Amino acid sequence: MRTHGRELVILTNGTMFKGERLARLVQLMSVAADAPVPGLRIQVSLDGPTAEINDPIRGHGTFQRIVEGVDIAVAAGLRPTLTATILRHNLGALDDIVRLAHAHGVWNVHLLWPHRRGRVLDGALADLPAAEEILASVRTARSVATELGVSIDNIEEFRLRLDGSPGVKNDLAGAGWSSLCLYTDGNLYPSASMAGVPELQCGSLAEQCLEDVWKTSPVCRDLREATVERKPLCRTCSLRFLCGGGDVEHGYWPAAAEGRSRRLAFIAHDPYCELYKGLAADTFTDLVHEGRATVQPNAGYDRPVVLRGMGEHTLHDEDTIVRTTHSACVLSEEVLDKSRQTVREFYGDAAEKPQEELCCPVQPEPADLEHIPREVVDRFYGCGSPVTAAALATGESMVDLGSGAGIDCFIAAKKVGPEGRVYGVDMTDQMLSVARECQPKVAVALGYDAVEFRQGFLEEIPVDDATVDVVTSNCVINLSPDKPRVFGEIWRVLKDHGRLVVADIVSEDEVPPKMRADGQLWGECISGALTEEAFLAGVEKAGFYGVSVLKKTFWREVEGCKFYSVTVRGYKFEKKAGCQFIGQYAIYLGPQKAVVDEEGHLFPRGEAVEVCTDTAAKLSHAPYVGSFSIVDGPSGIRDITVGPDNDACCEPGSGCC
Repeated sequence: MRTHGRELVILTNGTMFKGERLARLVQLMSVAADAPVPGLRIQVSLDGPTAEINDPIRGHGTFQRIVEGVDIAVAAGLRPTLTATILRHNLGALDDIVRLAHAHGVWNVHLLWPHRRGRVLDGALADLPAAEEILASVRTARSVATELGVSIDNIEEFRLRLDGSPGVKNDLAGAGWSSLCLYTDGNLYPSASMAGVPELQCGSLAEQCLEDVWKTSPVCRDLREATVERKPLCRTCSLRFLCGGGDVEHGYWPAAAEGRSRRLAFIAHDPYCELYKGLAADTFTDLVHEGRATVQPNAGYDRPVVLRGMGEHTLHDEDTIVRTTHSACVLSEEVLDKSRQTVREFYGDAAEKPQEELCCPVQPEPADLEHIPREVVDRFYGCGSPVTAAALATGESMVDLGSGAGIDCFIAAKKVGPEGRVYGVDMTDQMLSVARECQPKVAVALGYDAVEFRQGFLEEIPVDDATVDVVTSNCVINLSPDKPRVFGEIWRVLKDHGRLVVADIVSEDEVPPKMRADGQLWGECISGALTEEAFLAGVEKAGFYGVSVLKKTFWREVEGCKFYSVTVRGYKFEKKAGCQFIGQYAIYLGPQKAVVDEEGHLFPRGEAVEVCTDTAAKLSHAPYVGSFSIVDGPSGIRDITVGPDNDACCEPGSGCC
């Protein structure tokens, strides 16, 4: 795990968690914590929430022993997953299995659709439930899981297929491609569910090396020639390259029992097709609801928007155009956690040892750094000066996202003065440690302490609703795979008429899949970059108005793709009373001949245009204040003086633009 960056999945009934074996598993978990990827996953098989349901499947007395094993594993920090094979015997108890998991501190459940092979075909268990029956029970279990905060991971994995990287095709499972199973007989098989079947034996490690088996096995060759395009019922399905054609194993067993050849059995119809279609419908419904939640309904205006784009909230960590899906036997990995782990490790190292290659040519003004310790300045990894561009006033409050070693917070502290407040939010322990160590030094230099550092995530800002005047970030939003959620959180914590001022990296064109899959480039703010158009659209979709690009500078060119540092500003306005017209008119004062606002209102210069109370309020505040006169009646008197620098976005000579 540590050396090769590979994942180890242990499938067990949980009854052997004791003594030296338990100690070794705990040690393995420690090794896994230091591995490049989350390396150890333990799945405990339990097929019912009670002994009456589980024991007829697993054996007399196993329920109590399994539950005791789960408790031991949880207490030891092994973070097990409960795995249940769905049979008619437990079909109505899936929701109670989820409740049992929650009651015993297990936060992940894995549901297996039954394979049509082995002892399950004999006796009382032979009457397997149909796909439609399984779908109904899974939906009930999922509802309970959502309520309790428990994940059903293979449902989440299926969701990731439908919300993956645009342009990437899912084409059958990874058996024989990305997986081989070493069985107790010393032979290799395509996957765990195919282990022990003579006609599916790929080779023996006693006779060949693993690479030779993978390359020369006729079984693997047949699997690699199989494609969803050759599956008769999948060929015309619009979901075929999203769903991936189902699970090879599920289609293989009934086809082989009918006497079909191995090659034809590998592309046989998956009997759980209707289940996948139902899960797909549920997923698309969820994505639409989530997308609608990212559109701020109280932004003060309405406009047509795309609710959700494929892969919009996804970590694009694959450079492939065609990929295989996970085996039904193993777990999926949560996207947001994976992204955070990548960034946490990358910037944790950068906190411990400053890295010049991460530093952007854009540097803060020297006068802004006079009160800041050198160890903070050396760890500046931003791409702009959003605090300067924010034009902070004395007494204002500010949140800096991804505050790192604290440089932007300490610059802001000087600008807001002792009556102001600055909150730095970062998820990296090492960066927060540097910032907090230097905080007293900055307080001594300024004569007051206006800064507080909080540990948290961009997607869950640890600040109350509508409490700050300004939110800044410096080259961190592109590190999140869920950017709409970040913009929504910024809108939430801002006061009315508050502003976001963010510096970030944008791309000239869409970042290609190969670059998106590069973890190093992700940490360097390349892989996660949006195009400038998509970035600005995300800001507006979250409800911000008066959006401006204050600065744009060429940054880097990587593999023919150009990247720019941009500083963007937008304002929050929360709709109060809707469109109420009380006789207020807005007169645009120039210098343009006419302007159009976000709602489509046309304001010819010098002409009175009737506006609602919300529009009047917006035009009376930044960034429009001084450009409009709000009057009562179309012939109202304008009493306003426009100075020579009225349309400047910052103090003359401040260097923000």
